[in-house]
Amino acid sequence: MKGGVILAWLVGEGIIAFRCVHNQKRPPLPGQLLAASGLFILLALLEGPQPQLARLIAWGIDIAALLNLFNKAAPGSSIAAALSGPSLPASQGGPGASLGGPVNTGTATHTA
Repeated sequence: MKGGVILAWLVGEGIIAFRCVHNQKRPPLPGQLLAASGLFILLALLEGPQPQLARLIAWGIDIAALLNLFNKAAPGSSIAAALSGPSLPASQGGPGASLGGPVNTGTATHTA
């Protein structure tokens, strides 16, 4: 069946539009739609030699966007931040730690 990627692209554009209108009370920016369209254009090119793979990836992207649509995480949070776990305190080299300690150059110890 031809057009599996095209249908997935239309569904993806709808998810982007719904997310922007629902969360930000404005239509999506052209760049958001253009970036998604570019990805689906590449998948449409892949549909020639590998139609099942292209459709699987296209619908997988749509499912991921749909699951992200109903994500209840705090605004501005990301999956990478959630998976990284707690950060170290500044005294142990975490955010805000001073970088002006001793520097080992291999021959002698100098202070920065």
